[in-house]
Amino acid sequence: MDAESAKLDGLKCFFEPRSVAVVGASRNPLKFGHFLLKNLIDLGFKGEVYPVNPNADEVLGLQAYPRVDLIEDDVDLAIIIVPASLVPQVMKDCSIKHVKGVVICSSGFREAGETGRRLEEDVVAIAKKAGIRVIGPNTTGILNTSNNFTTSFAPLPKLKKGNVAFIAQTGLFAAAAFWWIVSKHPFGISKIVGLGNKSDVDDAEVLEYLAKDEDTKVIAIYMEGIKNGRRLFEVFRKVAKSKPIIVLKSGRSPAGMKASLSHTGSIAVKDEIFDAVCKQTGVIRVSGDLEELLDITKAFALRSLPKGNKVAIITVTGAGGVMTADECAKQGLKLATLSEETLSQIRSNMPSWASVSNPVDIEPLFEAVGPEESINIALDAVLEDKDVDSIIILFVVVPRFIPIFNVKRIARRIMEKHHQPKPILAHLMGFKDTVESYTVQLEGENIPIYSSIEQCVKALGSLWKYKLYQMNNG
Repeated sequence: MDAESAKLDGLKCFFEPRSVAVVGASRNPLKFGHFLLKNLIDLGFKGEVYPVNPNADEVLGLQAYPRVDLIEDDVDLAIIIVPASLVPQVMKDCSIKHVKGVVICSSGFREAGETGRRLEEDVVAIAKKAGIRVIGPNTTGILNTSNNFTTSFAPLPKLKKGNVAFIAQTGLFAAAAFWWIVSKHPFGISKIVGLGNKSDVDDAEVLEYLAKDEDTKVIAIYMEGIKNGRRLFEVFRKVAKSKPIIVLKSGRSPAGMKASLSHTGSIAVKDEIFDAVCKQTGVIRVSGDLEELLDITKAFALRSLPKGNKVAIITVTGAGGVMTADECAKQGLKLATLSEETLSQIRSNMPSWASVSNPVDIEPLFEAVGPEESINIALDAVLEDKDVDSIIILFVVVPRFIPIFNVKRIARRIMEKHHQPKPILAHLMGFKDTVESYTVQLEGENIPIYSSIEQCVKALGSLWKYKLYQMNNG
């Protein structure tokens, strides 16, 4: 085994531990240590779990131990959720036990000031001497949907397996954001890694691990500061050749930098330098918020990459078509020149007064064939057009369409009839309840839906930018 493989194998204990000690496991249902242990039990993690609590003989039906080093069996991973001042002694116990890795959920370290910084340095020194890898402190840590393992102390819903991995410098993703993802977004999760203060394991190492992970096809990152810029640059460039990386980096302004320092003790980096790194390495950088990160990630999770940048727009509103064309220009996308065969196919179903071009306005078709067949006619035509690389659909959704418009049937028909992997993205507008219903049905068939034209086009533009990077760096 070479040095790089050995290093990545050293992270395996964080994702596939055979045995786990929960230091700070509590019988008090209000304590984080109680929630953490309960997550492991309720989610059905199959490895051995050892609660560590000097004041209890058992916790949640499991035998408890006063210290990690008094556990009779081997321990792959320790999850520490005790006050920061107690963590150095727990680390000494872990070194005696030859624990492979530690996730420190506790806060009160570098992010809390000078006293916390010294505590964190003590913890890292103990770990390095003992050969223990550390994630954290100040994090909810790990979530692995393939084996139902987590170190999160936030109550979690049933895990939704999928192909997206998240790396975050916050515990948010293995907590509230996970609820948001499983309840709102159609893609599932492979792994979540909350790095916290990044005292040892950092983004670059986890990226390399996920690059080899068969369950992960897309990697999304929330980042505040950078530990080793040159190393991250090299890993970005290497991993992005095979898997898309989407990054939301905060701490862009002086106020944001100050806030990140108090959140995770982050090392700030000039925003223009980070932006240049992303462009050079094929990393897709998100300029907005968490919702935009999830929107862009959704496109990569559900759709294939376009072969080129030529787009066909199918719309029920002329104004929407114009706005979409404008947004396409911003994202480096071009309107496809539809072939005469395509135009004739659509025109043959149109009233004599209607003109056909790209964007394809299907509103004149409504009275003749109805809303569902209108979509079918336009889609059939543009999907077969060799000059079209991708499709954006803008559709008006009102309750009266429900009896005559089966969106799931349309989606399935597309998948069955058209085998070429042209990405299709859509923006729905109209009555809120009906939009939500149609969104669930379409995204259930892997057609991503967006709440605005801008986000829809930006998502498609991101797919194209990544494809272009691959073409130029193959």
